[in-house]
Amino acid sequence: MSSIPKVSLEDSLYVLQLARETALAQNRQAQAKRMMPVVDQIQGLVSNPAQVPTASPATGLMGQSDFKTLLQVTQARVNAPEAEIPTSAIMDRNRLIGAMASAKMPDVDIARQFNMTREEVQLVLNVQQKKTAPDRR
Repeated sequence: MSSIPKVSLEDSLYVLQLARETALAQNRQAQAKRMMPVVDQIQGLVSNPAQVPTASPATGLMGQSDFKTLLQVTQARVNAPEAEIPTSAIMDRNRLIGAMASAKMPDVDIARQFNMTREEVQLVLNVQQKKTAPDRR
């Protein structure tokens, strides 16, 4: 379990809790009872961040130090209070999102890097795609 990221543990916990609650609602007490130790163990891992391992080191494009530096700078600029976000920071973020997508990074991972939803990432990518597509008028 040392290579499981915290997000996966939280998602697994939610699924197990839902399955346990469903078993209880359907009056399957024995099944719910068998799930309880697993739910408790995962809950302990999720609630104690010191025990939850960090994600494995990034490889490829994400592992390069210059890319990490660019990502940190962009995240810092975009995570500033809304009134202070310069347009250039948003443009830099969107260019970086495009570069990550071009490097075949899944949109869910891109969204995590920028604390965005997948839909926001897809919107940025769709706008970029429309900008680069030839005008068909």
